[in-house]
Amino acid sequence: MQFRTQIRRDVRILLVGEPGVGKTSVILSLVSEDFNEDSVPPKCEEITIPADVTPELVPTLIVDYSAQEQTETELIEEIHKAHVICIVYAVNDDPSIDKITSYWLPIIQHTLGKTHRIPVILVGNKVDLVDYTTMEIVVSLMNEYPEIETCIECSAKTLRNISELFFYSQKAVLHPTAPLYNSEKKEVMTISD
Repeated sequence: MQFRTQIRRDVRILLVGEPGVGKTSVILSLVSEDFNEDSVPPKCEEITIPADVTPELVPTLIVDYSAQEQTETELIEEIHKAHVICIVYAVNDDPSIDKITSYWLPIIQHTLGKTHRIPVILVGNKVDLVDYTTMEIVVSLMNEYPEIETCIECSAKTLRNISELFFYSQKAVLHPTAPLYNSEKKEVMTISD
């Protein structure tokens, strides 16, 4: 058996989700190691984290999508360029959780195809505002959507699990856990871009 693999030279992480769930705050909290809710823009510019400060020693590009400032056409372009997609929802906002399956996963599948191999990470932000977890809800989605690599809850405000989120994002690209064997077609899949 022979596997064709390509060593990735960078990781491109796309954060998507409903307005107000904290996508931009998550990114800014990672970069500044601080939370400033008074000066959060609707979208931050693309951030490049140099290889020497990442656990996997690979440069990481972080892209923030904002429906307020970008079109759906731009979203589709970003989905095509992404190596991993983080769907951010607010743990205290049920409509943002519902949008995972009613909008975000369907548009990703429609854009990349139902059998795409781009990993998706579900990110529950604002965990500092509640005394419960949404993990039971979102973990059940992993059985339904094989592209979901993992789920994590975090807080941009307290920095809880912020660095872990981006570590898991890198890991999903560099060390994928998606099956290499398709039992229906009885063939070994190749790993590629």
